[in-house]
Amino acid sequence: MSNVGPVKATRENLYTADRTELYDNRDRLVRDQWVKIMKLRIVREKLEECYHSQSVNHMQNCRALVERYLNDLPKARMGGRPPTL
Repeated sequence: MSNVGPVKATRENLYTADRTELYDNRDRLVRDQWVKIMKLRIVREKLEECYHSQSVNHMQNCRALVERYLNDLPKARMGGRPPTL
């Protein structure tokens, strides 16, 4: 009778070759999230610049930047646990 099913993590196989793959995946995920956050920061800086330069007409002239900022905002969050107080 063959044993079919998921391989259970044991102490021997948990800390060997899979660890490097785990760290690589984690680093890639953090890097991707960081890029999204930096892109959002650039859009926000352009939006602030537009607000200052357009002053009275900023609601009409900066609408595209506002929509882009609001669309990208939920996607640019860092994952993980919230800080404990």
